[in-house]
Amino acid sequence: MGRWQWVWEGALGVVTVLGLGMVLFTAPGGHLLNILASSAPLGLVAVALSLSMRAGTPNLAVGSVAALSGVLIASVVVVLGMPLVVGVLLVILLAALSGLVMGAFTVLLEAPAWAVTLAAAVVCDALSLAFTQARTILLPAAPSLSPVVGFAVFAVVSVAGGLLWARREFRQWLTKGWAGPLVGLAGSCVLAALGGFVLLLRLGAAQPGSQGLFTMVFALAAVLLGGTGLPSLSSPLNGTGAVSAVADGGRGGVAGTLLAVLILAIVQGELTLLAVPTYVIMIVLGGVVIAGLAVSRALDALRQ
Repeated sequence: MGRWQWVWEGALGVVTVLGLGMVLFTAPGGHLLNILASSAPLGLVAVALSLSMRAGTPNLAVGSVAALSGVLIASVVVVLGMPLVVGVLLVILLAALSGLVMGAFTVLLEAPAWAVTLAAAVVCDALSLAFTQARTILLPAAPSLSPVVGFAVFAVVSVAGGLLWARREFRQWLTKGWAGPLVGLAGSCVLAALGGFVLLLRLGAAQPGSQGLFTMVFALAAVLLGGTGLPSLSSPLNGTGAVSAVADGGRGGVAGTLLAVLILAIVQGELTLLAVPTYVIMIVLGGVVIAGLAVSRALDALRQ
């Protein structure tokens, strides 16, 4: 990880500490736990998007995959009467297979991953509406997930992914054969499905609608704000589907996504306490995406 990425993550760390301090001293009791609880599922989806972007195959379907995963798990449990564990394993397997199919399309057609995954996002949203009939599916007797445990899972996955990315031999492996597209898309789909499961446990229900879009926008804002660089949409494939620029290691750090998710969750929580309308929160997230693009490009320039 370059010096400027360290500097940026240090700045994010200072902002995070200040934000958490403000929450502890000014917000009602238990608000911090609500922030941690909301950070876990959204953060896992952000890690999924970060993985796909670092592999050079941005997966714009992660939000929709997370939403559909929650719907499918709830449907398997409620409609088919299967144990929750079976439903989770089946959905994670289905998410992995879906990612592999998208990776194969990306390689065989030499198509940009963002286009393939955008089409997949539309399909996932359509399936969510079809399975729910536009109604909420309640998950009876859903096991409770401690906000601290959920956040700890997200934090470990996020930091571990950053440390793995810091290894040059891993980045070089992603440029060989089909490794980049398959790992980037299948891995991101699995992480997104895990995020959908954590969200299902938190809400106790699966909801259709625009949840996938909101999750995707939040994840993109967090990833860009955390310093993960955007792969060039015009980057040439190396003949096998992998973007040769992956090996340079200049697409992100270790804790940037984790810190950015916390910052955005704090901002979202404070706006919610102030009874700010949801559409205003979406506008704020859109602004953060634009700001994150500027941060990403600035860090790319400084790395060079």
